[in-house]
Amino acid sequence: MYMKQYIARVQTIPGDRYQKHLLAFKKKMDRWFGFEVEMPRVLFVQSRKEYDKLFGYKTESWQVARTENGAIFILDPKIYTKESDHKDIKSFWLVLQHEYVHLYYRKLTETWDPRWINEGLACYLAGQIKKVPEKEILVDVNQFFDRGGQWVYGVGYFWVNYLIKKYGKAKLLKLIKTINVKITKKKFETKFKQIYGFRLDKKSLATAFSYSLRRR
Repeated sequence: MYMKQYIARVQTIPGDRYQKHLLAFKKKMDRWFGFEVEMPRVLFVQSRKEYDKLFGYKTESWQVARTENGAIFILDPKIYTKESDHKDIKSFWLVLQHEYVHLYYRKLTETWDPRWINEGLACYLAGQIKKVPEKEILVDVNQFFDRGGQWVYGVGYFWVNYLIKKYGKAKLLKLIKTINVKITKKKFETKFKQIYGFRLDKKSLATAFSYSLRRR
């Protein structure tokens, strides 16, 4: 209820600068995905306290934006570096793009899962290069099917980047188009194996991880 009231009373972000930035990114994403997503409402949240109230829990300092009800909620640039652990304002623009990618993913799949592909693709297309987690975390990708947290970004970015570089964009889009609101972890693993020829088990992913290291 509070979020709906907030959306109703808060105005879309001011200024042409933000609109121009999003419009330029929209054109790129329309081409990449092959369909359009209309420009979203972007709402500037004025404090960490307000951000917590919107989403109903005490958020972490690294959490600065979220997509809900077709709108992007993001900490106001005026407080962005003060009330988060993002100390470079340049990341604001990348986060804004990241959240917009989620809207494309949502339109295509009608779900947020698998979470690691959703977040990894958003990082990849927004140009957010993420630190590679430890191998033990990377090869346990299935734990991030419907689970978020700070690690999902690095895990997702690594594997999305790997899949696009090794197999191409078309194959990844083919996989994503098999995803819908009824997708389960088991069904997704089956689709993944059919398209890529290897499983999402730890042994297969460890082999892929070793391959990626040799290619660097």
